[in-house]
Amino acid sequence: MTVLAGVNSKVLKNGDAAPAPPSPGTFRIYNMRFCPWAQRALIYAAVKQIPSEVINIHLKEKPEWYFSKHYKGQVPALEHDEGKKHVIESAVIPEYLDDLFPETRILPTDPYEKVQQKLLLDRLSAVAPAFYGAAQAANNPEIRDEKFAEVVKAFENAEKLLTAEFYSGTSKPGFVDYLIFPNIQRAFWLSHILKDFPLSSTSFPGPNYPKLTKWYKSLESLPEVAAASQSTEAGVGFFNDYLKGTPNYDYGL
Repeated sequence: MTVLAGVNSKVLKNGDAAPAPPSPGTFRIYNMRFCPWAQRALIYAAVKQIPSEVINIHLKEKPEWYFSKHYKGQVPALEHDEGKKHVIESAVIPEYLDDLFPETRILPTDPYEKVQQKLLLDRLSAVAPAFYGAAQAANNPEIRDEKFAEVVKAFENAEKLLTAEFYSGTSKPGFVDYLIFPNIQRAFWLSHILKDFPLSSTSFPGPNYPKLTKWYKSLESLPEVAAASQSTEAGVGFFNDYLKGTPNYDYGL
């Protein structure tokens, strides 16, 4: 059974009352179901088996009280200690959870290896802007070739940097794998929407990326990752609306 409660709860928006503080021993993650950055925190909490309540936030009509949790009003935000402590940023929250629960640590303890994982995540950072650039091309055919080329470049780089079964460098996924998966998953959803998209929707990301294809199948099949993910049908449906400028944060509920 998943330790994440409320992943598919409806969003809270401006005018909705603030939820009561989380109960003792429980963590709360402020989320948006289709946000890749927030999904990082969900995956990490699920893998580490940290009981967490998920509160979904309407990102266009943010509740005023939410800014006391995240001063920018973004997701994710982590709340615990009965609402007294808040931690933000999608790459900071996982490290914080590792420090708080060292018995299930995912980042390496060796300082050098830890830094190498964080630097590797940075080297993979082009995947996210390549995805959003390709999404922009849906409504602007003039930039399609340029933005699709950026997707290919980002995925070629991701294929090259995958030197073992997982980006952790071992036979099981680690920090980089869990944090980069949501961005790559968004490209998978986009492959179902955009005509002539350079990545395959059937054997994602396709024959030009054999290591990454195997990696993606392994990650998406993990129960902890699945518990923190939306279905392909929901993801594709949400991004269809998103590309039209009318995102429905409660899509499919």
